Amino acid sequence: MARTVPEPDAELLSAEDVHQDVVSLTAALERRRAERRAYDLLTRHEVQEMLNKLITSGTCTSEKEAIERALRTLVTAVTQ
Repeated sequence: MARTVPEPDAELLSAEDVHQDVVSLTAALERRRAERRAYDLLTRHEVQEMLNKLITSGTCTSEKEAIERALRTLVTAVTQ
C-alpha cells in the first residue's frame, strides 16, 4: 500500500514556528489551570462568606478588591 502525503504542497513548519506553537499552547494550558484553581477556591462556601463580609462591611467594594488586598496583606506579613 502506497502512502500519500495529505497535503503535498503544504509548507513544513520551521523549528521556530513549532517553538512558538508550544509556547502558546503552554501559556493557554497554564491560564486554564489557574482559572480552574481560582474557580475551585472562589466557589467554596467559606471563601464566599469571607468575601461577602468584607464587601458588606464596606472594607472592600468588590470581590476583586478584597482578593487583591488580602493577597497584598499576606505577602507583606510573610515577607516582613
